[in-house]
Amino acid sequence: MHHFAVTSASHEAETPGMRHFLPLFVSAISSQPHLNALPNRFLSRLLPRFLPQSSGELDVETRAKLMAIVHKNAPTAIVASVLLPALTALGFRDDVSHAALLGWCAIMLLLTMGGLWFHVGYQRDGASMSRSAHTRKWWNNMRVLALLTGVTWGSSALLHLYTDSVVFSSVLYLLTLGVLAGGAVSQAPVPSNLVYAGVPILVPSILMAEFAFPGHGAYVQGLLVIYALMLSRHAFNLQVTLVRAIQLEGDSRRLAKQFQEEKERALHASEEKSRFLAAASHDLRQPVHALVMLVEALRARNQSSSLHPLVEQVAAGTQTIDLLFRSLLDLSKLEGRKVLPTLEPCELGALIRDVMSQFAADARESGLMLTPRVPDELYAMAEPVLLRRALFNLVQNALRYTQRGGVLVTARQRRKHVRLEVWDTGAGVTPEHLPEIFSPYYQVNNPQRDPSQGLGLGLAIFKECVRLMRGTYGVRSVPGKGSVFWFALAPVPAETVASVREMRAMAQAQEAKPDRLQGTVLVVDDDSQIRKAWIALMEAWGIHVACAAHGAEADKLFAKGLRPDIIFCDLRLPGSENGLDLLERWQNTQPQARSALLTGDLKSAALAAAEEAGYFVLPKPVDPASLRMLLRRWLRPA
Repeated sequence: MHHFAVTSASHEAETPGMRHFLPLFVSAISSQPHLNALPNRFLSRLLPRFLPQSSGELDVETRAKLMAIVHKNAPTAIVASVLLPALTALGFRDDVSHAALLGWCAIMLLLTMGGLWFHVGYQRDGASMSRSAHTRKWWNNMRVLALLTGVTWGSSALLHLYTDSVVFSSVLYLLTLGVLAGGAVSQAPVPSNLVYAGVPILVPSILMAEFAFPGHGAYVQGLLVIYALMLSRHAFNLQVTLVRAIQLEGDSRRLAKQFQEEKERALHASEEKSRFLAAASHDLRQPVHALVMLVEALRARNQSSSLHPLVEQVAAGTQTIDLLFRSLLDLSKLEGRKVLPTLEPCELGALIRDVMSQFAADARESGLMLTPRVPDELYAMAEPVLLRRALFNLVQNALRYTQRGGVLVTARQRRKHVRLEVWDTGAGVTPEHLPEIFSPYYQVNNPQRDPSQGLGLGLAIFKECVRLMRGTYGVRSVPGKGSVFWFALAPVPAETVASVREMRAMAQAQEAKPDRLQGTVLVVDDDSQIRKAWIALMEAWGIHVACAAHGAEADKLFAKGLRPDIIFCDLRLPGSENGLDLLERWQNTQPQARSALLTGDLKSAALAAAEEAGYFVLPKPVDPASLRMLLRRWLRPA
């Protein structure tokens, strides 16, 4: 019952102390004539098998936690050391010598004082000492208290000499058994305490059994032995469980700390990558931006019918480069996935035909049919970049595993969703592979991980794109006949479709207007290649254009009398003023001019401020069709 708190001050394991208990226990039993029939050799072999194995050496942290668990029982033990002797003395004051009872109560009072000393000192030092020093000090002091506990409770066996009451002797033995049981439970975290407290309690009770119960001493002694073994085994099992729990807790904390460190490193690397992309995107966009505008200027100026197909092929290739570049940066922005992307109405027919056109040459070379089957007008709620990437990966995957036949892409409206399917006549996928084919780096027919056959990321990226668009996906496959990969997206409401149709009609009307425009445009950009591209494109469209590398140069042009109808200004410029600052200043000096910002950085604080102020923003590379629509709106036809 009491807080038996004893173990070695050294870093030896707890359980070896219990091994010292075995010879003491056997010799105590052997000294009894009634138990000599039990061979010492038998007991020496039985006890080690009956008791569990040692938990091994314990580190300081584990010992500290075990001692803390033991300490929690101290208040209960202190109360028991006062209450139980007092009640016993009060209930049997007429059956036992008063002097013996008072002496026993005085001895138990020493135990109470020792328990208070341990409880108060342990708490006091815990607030002022390091954990290791605190553990070393009170690990030793536990031994003193455990020995005091054993001696004081063991002294109760002497009361049998001062009474003739069998009832009192029975109660005293029951009290002793209860103390042993309580001690086995409370001291389970530190089983070696039972050596210092349990032996001084148990041995006097064994020695006094015949005196307390004449003619039945051997029976009582046998019960005590069995009872002690059961309690010891129980204490060992509890201690092993506690040590494992503490060690698992420590391992969990170490793993959690390691995970947190790895997570922070990954986040740091991701932030570094994002900063690199933010810094590099402007420079990366510049040549693509210039290339797109120069090719568009070439298309506008070309008058040769023989060069027309070649120019169109160059324009198509340039558009593909532009598209891939935009997709790369957009996917990079979506990679963090802190928020889901914004979905918008997407017309599927043009997108599907555009994606399939990218594979048309490869399909012809392989002798495969590549067929779209899409209604004239079908919309779905999607994110254009993700939708294009998802469909691109499915078609690419189908062509890769199809040797003859072809690939069919379909899209159709159903009641609650729009479903896109990619059919192929390839080898198919066996049922055991179907659950894993959407996992990263999983390839059915590439166990050697040959990189020339791809990396196994296509379907994993497809799955992630569909998930980000809040869609569903799946596959059906018949080995030897082919597969059908599908994904479903939310439909576009009818009223939204009507609005989209109206906008498309307006765009077509704008497109039908005369090609040549008149007006003056000022372009402020620090990249000379970009300025040359603007000049080539604007002159091809019949627009007078002036260019400046920075704000001071533009101010000189204004001083010479330039009055532009439109000012296109790059957001990032050399000097202390950015594009937004210049446009704000020129609103007063050039009130006739409409303004638009050009930027390749879509995450900067200046861009957010520009959008909040209501400025029109054109992302680099500028889409020629969007630019032409804007010019038609802001300029008058020639």
